[in-house]
Amino acid sequence: MAKRKPKFLRAGMLAFAAGMIIFVFLLLIDQLSAHFGLTRMVDDLLGGVIVGLITFLVERRRSQYLADRLAVIQLMNHHVRNALQVIKFAQHTEHEVRVMDDAVARIEWALREVLSGKIASDGERSWSIPRGKHL
Repeated sequence: MAKRKPKFLRAGMLAFAAGMIIFVFLLLIDQLSAHFGLTRMVDDLLGGVIVGLITFLVERRRSQYLADRLAVIQLMNHHVRNALQVIKFAQHTEHEVRVMDDAVARIEWALREVLSGKIASDGERSWSIPRGKHL
């Protein structure tokens, strides 16, 4: 639980800060609307524009973060597959080859399915875990 607490606290503080920023913007718009005699509908429209703009900026930043993470995953995928090729084609005993083939199949499944976020159903996996065994 100790590891989750700082992340939860940080997320809470960010949410509070975002709420306060939106509050200040909406308060400013309300004061400007009252000063210039704008209607309530214009006041609400400007508030919606501010919230929409903030949401757009947050989503754009999140999208860039995810794109960067996917680029790292693709690079990792490339390096792991190259290393697996060397292991797979090295000279080994028959038992070692079967064990390594199973390990390579699991790693390839993880690279293909888990890292892509598209986990196949158990029937579609190219390898299986014996009952009672865990990875």
